[in-house]
Amino acid sequence: MMSRFNPINAAAFMCLLVVTQAAHSQAVAVGTMAELREITVDASSDLGPMKPLRGVNSGPLPWSDRPAVERLHDVVEVSDRTGYRSLGADASIGYRAANIELVRIHDNYGPGDVYANFTGTREMADGTFVPASAFNALVMFPKPDADPADAASYNFGPTDRLLQSIDAIGAKPLFRIGASAGEHSGVPDSFTSERDFEHYAEIVRHIVLHYNKGWNSGFNYGVEHWEVLNEPDGRFDSLKYYTLYAKLARAVKSADPEAAIGGPALMFNYNGPDYREDFLKYLRRNKLPLDFWSFHDYAIDSADPYQYVRIARDMRALLDAHGFRKTRLVLSEWNVLGIDPELLTLGGRAAFTASAIIYMQDSPIDEQTFYMGPNLFGEHGSTPNKIGQAMVALGSMKDTPVRLHVSGDDNQGLAVLAGKSTDSNTINIIISNYEVPASLRAPRPDGDTIAGAGYKINLLPRRPLSYARNDGFDLRVTGLDPRKFYRVQRFRINDVWDFRLLGTVTLKGGDVRIAQTLAPPSIELLAITHAAAP
Repeated sequence: MMSRFNPINAAAFMCLLVVTQAAHSQAVAVGTMAELREITVDASSDLGPMKPLRGVNSGPLPWSDRPAVERLHDVVEVSDRTGYRSLGADASIGYRAANIELVRIHDNYGPGDVYANFTGTREMADGTFVPASAFNALVMFPKPDADPADAASYNFGPTDRLLQSIDAIGAKPLFRIGASAGEHSGVPDSFTSERDFEHYAEIVRHIVLHYNKGWNSGFNYGVEHWEVLNEPDGRFDSLKYYTLYAKLARAVKSADPEAAIGGPALMFNYNGPDYREDFLKYLRRNKLPLDFWSFHDYAIDSADPYQYVRIARDMRALLDAHGFRKTRLVLSEWNVLGIDPELLTLGGRAAFTASAIIYMQDSPIDEQTFYMGPNLFGEHGSTPNKIGQAMVALGSMKDTPVRLHVSGDDNQGLAVLAGKSTDSNTINIIISNYEVPASLRAPRPDGDTIAGAGYKINLLPRRPLSYARNDGFDLRVTGLDPRKFYRVQRFRINDVWDFRLLGTVTLKGGDVRIAQTLAPPSIELLAITHAAAP
């Protein structure tokens, strides 16, 4: 376990994680048997601003922001074991270190939920068992038949605290309308008619007024993203969704014309036209807004970080074909799940995550929110695991937002992102070396459809993969000032190292060369700054 940190920025965080012994040399020798990838970064280039892509689901406040907690020693069975979802800590410190800028309000279990009727008992990561009533007490509109115009009908306190915690770290919320997982949809089961949906829309309109226009002792956050339900294609009749979306789109826009409405937060991206073509035709026919299109994917049974680019290109083509060329693409849930930990270690998951986010730079994806945030930063919110460390490394790119030209990387897993500060005095380069487990590289023997009792999932086919010269990197940074000296620091994240400083070397420009072995899965952050002559 690493020590706690209290960073002002990612650079301060790295200083707290480093080991003070650093190797000083002009070059680091590598074995002749190593197959190194030749990579070039042009420090004189300017590809414009890189996409931030620093988003997560949930938090930073933990589930512990609740009025009732019970430790039930005699509980034998737990109806819904979701303790892995929250470690019970405020993760604000970690979010700041990773420069998180977008937080999807989802799976906070009460806060952020319009309405919910959770059942059963949930086990927290610390062994605490929490009754469903404790979560239900935290929702914003606990009595679904109450008057939406009456301020007393709302229980805004828990959600207020959640949004205040997001605002305090300098991030923006993506507000998912509905409820957390484990609840049917966040729309009461008794709501089935158009009149019911109009009632629900009035509730949501007042929620928008509360957070964007100050209604009911509220705020002026200017919350932009309002997403209609979570994965309705798995739990909500499509025709009812169309009607509900129409009511909510008009309600949100009437409360705040500047707000963006979107959906459908797809769970199944290739499961037919109901939530794709038919939904888009409905929107066009009824002249309804679709400011952003959201979708989910967990790289099930593929573990391929380039998968999100492939899906996003399909989604972009789908939207364009139906006239939604200005609609933004939001990957509002993603991760790599369902893979045996022996095939994909935590270090492998970190490299997967880093490679995926780097690939998103050259995809139609405009924003992403990784599922999920709080657990990435440990039981105190300040001790990041490997994936959290990858997020902090990626967060350092906020200090070098001008994207640089890179050659020599690939879309198989060896991903490179390079940027410089606006004054060109600092360069950060992230190299993520990842390989899909060998057993997942061939086409699925039983096809690309998973079927069971009452469900079917059409998966994106696996793509052909082959790896060469993946033992490390032979990096050249060109276009530096030949008169100046540069300090190069190398930080590494893998199954052995926790964001450790492995070496510091001072070299003279205009070209700097660093050659290192970097066996997959690993992440290397190279920080290059001006230095005095040695």
